[in-house]
Amino acid sequence: MSAQQDSADQEVSGADNTLVIEGVEQNLTPLQYHYLSLLQRLIATKNSYQGNPEVEEWMMEAVKKSIYSALRDCMEANVGDAAKEMLNADAHFD
Repeated sequence: MSAQQDSADQEVSGADNTLVIEGVEQNLTPLQYHYLSLLQRLIATKNSYQGNPEVEEWMMEAVKKSIYSALRDCMEANVGDAAKEMLNADAHFD
């Protein structure tokens, strides 16, 4: 395994090899971590697009649909409550 791969693995894993996302109070499987981190990135993308006059409406709609899809994935992976908390926290900042 390369040093770069070791570094990437350390970024994903916590100190005790559990996957952690800030604000989520449970140990995550790799798939749960993937879905929740995807949702976080999509929320950040939506926030960066809001108020940007150069972003076309179809782009914002695509991001919103992607957020919904990621939410459904989180629900299927049994981390729907954590995903909803992320969305609710984001709604308070709008």
